[in-house]
Amino acid sequence: MRALLLDERPATQASTVMTVRYFRHNGVTGDEGDEAIEAFNQDCPSTAGSNVSDDSGCGAYVERLCRSGNLVDAVRVLRHLGDEQKHVGLHTFNMLLQHTAEANNFVLFAKVFRYLLLSKLAPDMSSYINVAKALQKVDDCELILKFIGDILEITQSRDPTVMNRIIFATAKYADIDKSLTVFQALKRDRSSLDVVTFNTILDVLGKAGRVDQMLDEVKVMEDHGHAPDIVTYNTLINCLRRLGRLDLCKRFATEMLEKGITPDLRTYTALIDSLGRAGHISDALEMFQQMKKSHKPSIYVYRALISDTKKAGRYELALKLSEEMNANTSDLLGPEQFKQKFKGRRIRNNR
Repeated sequence: MRALLLDERPATQASTVMTVRYFRHNGVTGDEGDEAIEAFNQDCPSTAGSNVSDDSGCGAYVERLCRSGNLVDAVRVLRHLGDEQKHVGLHTFNMLLQHTAEANNFVLFAKVFRYLLLSKLAPDMSSYINVAKALQKVDDCELILKFIGDILEITQSRDPTVMNRIIFATAKYADIDKSLTVFQALKRDRSSLDVVTFNTILDVLGKAGRVDQMLDEVKVMEDHGHAPDIVTYNTLINCLRRLGRLDLCKRFATEMLEKGITPDLRTYTALIDSLGRAGHISDALEMFQQMKKSHKPSIYVYRALISDTKKAGRYELALKLSEEMNANTSDLLGPEQFKQKFKGRRIRNNR
């Protein structure tokens, strides 16, 4: 392969003290919304002095307020339950996040998301999609930065997964530039960055075709002391492959080898397709044979080679590869197995 290239963490529950301090910091006192709390205590008297779960009535009460459009009181009751160390389910949080985002009330939305982070629940992808949709409607950069600062304060003792997922969801479901705004804020707080953060933003920039920005962030990544891993290089090579930048694909593949990182199936697939698209069919086939010595081929690499050989006018070779693929279908990694093999490599599935 070198010769071919050289030719050209679990969440922890916040303490009661931290919760109270945070609510005060955000201007939420125990006297705010007394009427809403009194109404809740009258309707749910059985919850007094005991820990309750979502199915005991608390979550249903908050959700009724939410569905009726009384979002302010719903959030007040949610905050009261947090003060009392009583807990609603993630479904209730997500409903409030969705409704406050749709109501374009970002201040209220931010409170709900902060209360979620202060609970013992971990946000799921629905939570982060709601964050993305809420951020999409916010034009005030200072408001976004305050939101990010508050999240960083809450998650300072955790790994950067929460922020990584916000960046990912915001880029995918909302606005790339908003995602970059979040990322720029994180770069000012180095403790909130890790390799996954950079891998995520590299993928975002690469898919948007912003090659120069992507290359700049690779340098920033190294300057921050984060060594690129196999996911970094696969992200770079795949993005550059789609943009037809064979020169840069080779550069990063060579660098990867020099750092002692072993290519995996994604690496080989991207490089083989890059060579094929550039018309270097012989090199692509040679790398394909080299790949088969250590990896079971996927249906993707066959399809790429067949397409590339057809474009190069090598129809007999394309037919031969097609016959070989069909004869070995049962032994090839298909879409499901390929996704499973690399599942969770970009965004860690924890909080």
